[in-house]
Amino acid sequence: MIISESNRKVIKERFEKLAQPVVIQFFETSLNCASCPEIKQLLEELVSLSDLLTLETLNLYTDEEKAKSLGIDKAPVIVLTDDNHFDYGIRFFGPPSGYEFATLLEDVIMVSQRDSGLSPETRKQLASLPSAVDLSVFVTPT
Repeated sequence: MIISESNRKVIKERFEKLAQPVVIQFFETSLNCASCPEIKQLLEELVSLSDLLTLETLNLYTDEEKAKSLGIDKAPVIVLTDDNHFDYGIRFFGPPSGYEFATLLEDVIMVSQRDSGLSPETRKQLASLPSAVDLSVFVTPT
C-alpha cells in the first residue's frame, strides 16, 4: 500500500467535497517507464477512496489516437476529466510526489465541483485575453 491508513482517512475527508464524477486518465507505457507501475498503484488506491472517481489506464502506444487527441506524446501522464471526458487541460507529467500529490488532490476536487475557484474579476480578465494561453508549471523533487 502506497497511501498510509492515516493519509487515506485524511483524503477521504477531503473527498467529501467531491460533487460530481471525475475520470482520472493515466497514460503509461511498459517501455522505459520505471515509475509507471507505482503511479498506477497510487491512482488505484486513490480512486478506491470515492465512488465518484474512476481510473482509466491507457497505453501511450496502443491508445495512440486517444493520446494524440489530448496532446499526449510521452508517459507517464495523468489527465483529469469529467465523466463526459471534457478535457480541462490539467496534466501531471511524471509521479505526483511531494507537494504535487496535494495539488493533484485539490485538482480532483476542483474538477468534481466544476469550478476553478477563480474570482469573477480574474475570470473576466482571462476572458478578455485575445488568444489561448498554455500555462506550464515545472517542479523538481527535492
